[in-house]
Amino acid sequence: MKDFEEIGYKIPYRMPDNFMEDFTERIVGKIAQEQERERMVAHRRVRVIWSSVISAAAVALLLIVPFAGRTCAPSYEAISQCQSIDDMFQTMSADELGLYSMMNNYYAD
Repeated sequence: MKDFEEIGYKIPYRMPDNFMEDFTERIVGKIAQEQERERMVAHRRVRVIWSSVISAAAVALLLIVPFAGRTCAPSYEAISQCQSIDDMFQTMSADELGLYSMMNNYYAD
């Protein structure tokens, strides 16, 4: 390893030409690049949040809208198309009759 006395008082490295003259411009340019990058990241983050909110709303609508306004009770038109209500009750199982009885009590109120 070289001793300091062997090197002397000269600077052991060279500074590139015009290093100090354009130092300020390079620093300002780097700061501007960093601010632009941060702005883009913030913009991307807002886009992702809005996309997520819109997607969640779309899924909620797809799940809710098909069931909105529908009831489990058959309509009058569907029942009147049967040959006879007596025939319909004759072909129902005990479970279906129990369900009908529950529905009748529920909708009678």
